[in-house]
Amino acid sequence: MMPITLPTGTGMRARHFTPLVLALALAGTALVAQTVRGWVSYARTPSSFSETRTSLETEMAGLALSIPGNMLRHGLPPAGADRASDSLDLTVLWPSMEGYSQANADAFADFGDTSPVMSVALRADDGQMDTNTRFEKVWLSLAAGDALPGPAGLALLPLVADSSAGTDFVAHRSENGQLFAARCFTPRDRNLAATCQRTLRSETGLVVSYRFRQAHLADWRKLDGAMRGLVASFVRGN
Repeated sequence: MMPITLPTGTGMRARHFTPLVLALALAGTALVAQTVRGWVSYARTPSSFSETRTSLETEMAGLALSIPGNMLRHGLPPAGADRASDSLDLTVLWPSMEGYSQANADAFADFGDTSPVMSVALRADDGQMDTNTRFEKVWLSLAAGDALPGPAGLALLPLVADSSAGTDFVAHRSENGQLFAARCFTPRDRNLAATCQRTLRSETGLVVSYRFRQAHLADWRKLDGAMRGLVASFVRGN
């Protein structure tokens, strides 16, 4: 049994306590709602895939990048548009890491729980926490219970959330001194897929966030390497 230490008095008067609790509850509800909106937006955001082989030549964080047009979530920008980018949204298939083509159009149209479609966001490093850091500094303190066993040796740590919307948890494991952590959400709405998201810093200095179906958690040992390889392939001169 864990030892329990009673808190010391705060000096707060009773009439101030109820408004404080209400404010904290509202803040927590807003955070949960924001998280759920993010998952739903990801599942429902329209895309305009193109099979063009023309690459987008752009710059990000001082790097010259060449990105195949058939990976761009919303297609190539119009001619004459500013080619410098703060962020880029891409879509590829797992595990091939290929962009859109007529040959794999059916796979890109798959919105089910086993879909191979992965949403990838590239951005310059703005100093925000990656998933591993957020897990260690934030999510561990928000655990709603003990971790449960997951696929391929992962542990699934439940987070405090609005259970009426779905189940929020972190899939994680440390192996050979390396931590893998991905935040996952299983919506109660069966029209929405169960997905996970992970953010990491690549060797190029760019930050990459990728979302994938929970069905692919068993491939967690391969995911980061594939993403790092994809980002490295975009850097001109590599």
